[in-house]
Amino acid sequence: MSTFFAHPSHMPCPECGASVACGEADVHECDPERRLDYLMFQLHDEVSRFESAYRTYLDSARGRFAQWLAERERAEPSA
Repeated sequence: MSTFFAHPSHMPCPECGASVACGEADVHECDPERRLDYLMFQLHDEVSRFESAYRTYLDSARGRFAQWLAERERAEPSA
């Protein structure tokens, strides 16, 4: 039974995660959108931590001041 899994016919592309036949790995071209999705999936935890830290900052006194200052310095729309 273990010899059945010894040589898989397909492997995931390390760049985009697509299932690629072992004999076609050298001619595989990654789809840019799929590659981006794959990278975002890999960074999910890091992005989540960043968003949490950013929300915490914006809730702090410094963050509220930065928001106020940015709003104040933003150019007014043309009349």
